[in-house]
Amino acid sequence: MKRIEKKLQKFQKERNLSDQEVAVHLALWKKGRFAIRLNLILQAITFLTMAASIVLYFLEEERGLDITVNHVFQCVCALIILNVPLFIQRKFRCYFPNFITVVLYVWVFAHFVLGEIFRAYDRIFLYDKLLHTTGGVVFAILSFSVVWLLNNREGVNKLSPFFIVLFTFCFAMTAECIWELIEWALDRLFGSNMQRWQDSIIEGAEIIVNGRPVDGTAHSKPYGNGLSDTMGDMFINIVGCLVVCIVSYVGLKTKPHWFENKVILTEKQFLSLLERENEETSAVNGDALPGSDAVSPGPAEAPAESGPGQTAPAETGAGKTAEAEPEPEETAAEPGTEPAAPEKREGKAQ
Repeated sequence: MKRIEKKLQKFQKERNLSDQEVAVHLALWKKGRFAIRLNLILQAITFLTMAASIVLYFLEEERGLDITVNHVFQCVCALIILNVPLFIQRKFRCYFPNFITVVLYVWVFAHFVLGEIFRAYDRIFLYDKLLHTTGGVVFAILSFSVVWLLNNREGVNKLSPFFIVLFTFCFAMTAECIWELIEWALDRLFGSNMQRWQDSIIEGAEIIVNGRPVDGTAHSKPYGNGLSDTMGDMFINIVGCLVVCIVSYVGLKTKPHWFENKVILTEKQFLSLLERENEETSAVNGDALPGSDAVSPGPAEAPAESGPGQTAPAETGAGKTAEAEPEPEETAAEPGTEPAAPEKREGKAQ
């Protein structure tokens, strides 16, 4: 913690930042330190994987250049995407909740490193469908965060929950369509198998049309395996996106403020969130202190004489007990007071 504060002080001198801006950076680091540490660990593993692939290219003669280039390309893409949230957070001083960044980092590492390099797509059953479902959830959460952030700015006309959810769904599905186009382009340009079109190829099969052999590739499925894989990926993506949209719509209709600390926030929104949390913390501490002082005095008569619900006398409980001790002597010494009147009437009756 002290090391981070020293770095922030040095950063403050270099950039001429105000104390408030430094406090914002420190608060952002405190709230997102788990995600930052996970990001650094995943980046280190990705970099070591890329270095190992390059070294193996020179050590193994049967390892082709195309495999090494593909591994390096996948690792570079993973490193770039892993640094995008950190760049946006530092450049625009935005707050990314931990659960959004953690899911995004794990999803990127699972696809580019585990899936493409270590071939988890081929070795683990339904690994591809699981990642596409998670991808629909990730893109839906990101799109909902963006539209919620823009919708809660000052001076902006508020959108209805239906239009917020509609934008979330359309954005997530657009991202899925762009991803499928990228897979198709990479398969056509580099001969990769991202759309699993090679899985249905019948090796050694001969295609005969009108009694004559023709050039082509025979597939065991109509239209090839690539089309069914793409349609299945989009369907699974819709399922994950719909789950986020339904939960978001119900939350916006019932508890709209529940999303305040669970979506991406600007610096101003993040500061208001910190102020609200500090006020709630001070209110809880302020309620606890008077109660603990009120219980601390030894005599049980002191709270009854001070009156219920009074917090000021409870804070000076020690002084209150000192004033309460001489009261019985004063009432006994002054016969004109109200407690002495019943003693005179009892004497006359006797």
